[in-house]
Amino acid sequence: MKKFILSMIASFAIFFSFILPTTVNAAEFISIGTGGPTGVYFVVGNSVCRMVHKEAAE
Repeated sequence: MKKFILSMIASFAIFFSFILPTTVNAAEFISIGTGGPTGVYFVVGNSVCRMVHKEAAE
């Protein structure tokens, strides 16, 4: 019975060691697509980036 419990604990430890690092690192980057520098969407994209950056700093 002890071997079974130890093997279950080891299985859970191995399982969570692979799962947790990927979920923690998943939310580091946000990509915002914009148009060319002369287009309207470029200005809008830069404004959105400034707002997100300002909110993240607070």
